[in-house]
Amino acid sequence: MIRTIVAIILLLTLFSTRILAAEFYIVHDRTTQKCTVADKPPVTNIRTINLATDAIYKTRREAESAMKTIKVCAAQK
Repeated sequence: MIRTIVAIILLLTLFSTRILAAEFYIVHDRTTQKCTVADKPPVTNIRTINLATDAIYKTRREAESAMKTIKVCAAQK
């Protein structure tokens, strides 16, 4: 009985940390010259899309504020 409870607690902990551990990326599209915030790592084998920075952000707000400081992203209107 105790093993079952411990196993359930471990599984719940595992799934909740995966959900809470969100990652955001700043992506630069060379064809449109625009930056966007993505919640998944971009496919970087496409020549027109690349990461604007190597940083990984924990919140969307953090990524959006950092996007204003990146040179290629700050130039967009």
